[in-house]
Amino acid sequence: MSAQAVPTNTVLAGWQQSLLAALWAPTHDEALDQLAAPGVAHRHFMWRGIAAYRSHAAAQAVRSLGAAYPVVEHLVGQENFEALSRLLWRERPPQGGDLAQWGAALAAQIEDLPELVADLPFLVDVARVEWALHSMATLGDAQAEPASFTLLAHEDPAKLWFDLAPGTACFSSAWPVVTLIEAQHSASSRPARSGETARVWRCGWRPRLGLAQPGEPTFLRAVQEGKSLGAALGSAPGFDFSAWLAPAVREGLLLRVVLNPARHA
Repeated sequence: MSAQAVPTNTVLAGWQQSLLAALWAPTHDEALDQLAAPGVAHRHFMWRGIAAYRSHAAAQAVRSLGAAYPVVEHLVGQENFEALSRLLWRERPPQGGDLAQWGAALAAQIEDLPELVADLPFLVDVARVEWALHSMATLGDAQAEPASFTLLAHEDPAKLWFDLAPGTACFSSAWPVVTLIEAQHSASSRPARSGETARVWRCGWRPRLGLAQPGEPTFLRAVQEGKSLGAALGSAPGFDFSAWLAPAVREGLLLRVVLNPARHA
């Protein structure tokens, strides 16, 4: 290593840190202050590029977040959503280069805004469900095996296991989150406080949303933990399995039934 390597690397590291700080600074003036830090050369030549990049990146952030959260945007209004997007961009910036993967922290960002929560108390739960639906875009799809369902007619439930659709999850809320997302109520139309549990899953290369039955979240969680059908049913005594089965097959929630006595200890 040459005698000049250490100071050169030190200057480069300092320049990179100042550049990143300028990109994420809350205002253009604060960004310019970062570029004026000691050791940052040619800052005036870089300023036009930095300002253009900052403006473009913020606009891209709004569009990207709007694609992931169309109902949140509808509920708060376009102007407020743009402000919320820019706030998230500053306080919880992307950790990677794919903006489609940025935005998971929006629910947490909303929780940090007490006035917004007081005005739209259901918004946090809506955001959580919308992100779950959005994140399914990167999941692989899976094919159902209808022939396997015949096992349910003649096998002991203690020796059967279920495979569910990719992305299957439930979100319980004190608010009607499924109704809000499906109907996109206006922000001025405050829904009655009637709790709903949303169920999300992927079917046919697209995300799906439905209203979970009583006891279904407990049942599905047991299935996902690797419990047999018999054990999963035992963990959710209030769950109406007979009413759930046919729609689960029809909607692609239940993909296959597996007979594997070796898994039954």
